[in-house]
Amino acid sequence: MKLPNELRLELEKELRYTSDKIIGEEGISRKVFFYGAAVAATHRIIEMCYEPELVLLDMVLEVSCSIINERVEDIIQEKNTAIELIDGFFDKLAQAVGDLAECIKSGKSTYKIMETIVMLAHTTTGTGYYLYTKGLVKV
Repeated sequence: MKLPNELRLELEKELRYTSDKIIGEEGISRKVFFYGAAVAATHRIIEMCYEPELVLLDMVLEVSCSIINERVEDIIQEKNTAIELIDGFFDKLAQAVGDLAECIKSGKSTYKIMETIVMLAHTTTGTGYYLYTKGLVKV
């Protein structure tokens, strides 16, 4: 991803903070809240530097955050409880955000990590969870 060094460092810092907070928080609502901070970080950087891969990353983060938040709300409200979060879900999400930070730092492509994030979010849907239980979705 091509970003000016100052913006690259800012985005890396924000993503690392987000990853740490997802791991450090106890409640799932707060974990999702801090995951949403990654979306806010990409929004801010896009306003200063348009970069197509960053726009795609922003969309992946925003949509995945929305999907994950919807599942978490259902869990909290005890609605549609047949779909659970997979084992280690937030640890895997935090790892993906940390991996994003490393890619941003080194200027490497984020596409593979975006795929991981999409697959994680997909496991929070009926279809994705079903396919995960069958061993077809791996994250």
